[in-house]
Amino acid sequence: MQNQLNHYEFTFIIPGNAPESDHQQIFGRLKSLLEKNQAQNIAGVSEIGRRKLSYPVKQLRHGFYFTWELDLPPQNLAPAEKELKINKDVLRYLLVKKRLKTAAEVAKEEKVKTIQIQQQLRKEKEKEAEAEKKEKTKKEKVSLDDLDKKLDELLSGEIK
Repeated sequence: MQNQLNHYEFTFIIPGNAPESDHQQIFGRLKSLLEKNQAQNIAGVSEIGRRKLSYPVKQLRHGFYFTWELDLPPQNLAPAEKELKINKDVLRYLLVKKRLKTAAEVAKEEKVKTIQIQQQLRKEKEKEAEAEKKEKTKKEKVSLDDLDKKLDELLSGEIK
């Protein structure tokens, strides 16, 4: 059971005053820290970027947000978190156990996405068709002068 790895999502904030050129060095130190705790398959999923913090942390108001996914033995989670807490490169972090999606679930999500896209395209086509229909049914407005002339022509004619 010691060989069992759990899949985790690791979201962390590095200080906003750290220059972007130093980010790779910080990533290297964090990866080595995690690998020291037997983390595997560390992948950088997303870089959310520089954001304003909701409250000052260590007298800083901005931070760079990043999210990684990794596999880690459950018994090594506590030591890894302990080292992350004292790491000066990380303002805040969140390490959450994440369930891996099966191939069937991924295929189902893709199918749902394609259906949603198709529905959205259908709605857009319907709106375009409606707009065209309104264009066709829209008649030119007749001016009052033209109406008066037509009325005069009809009334000036002989009544039988």
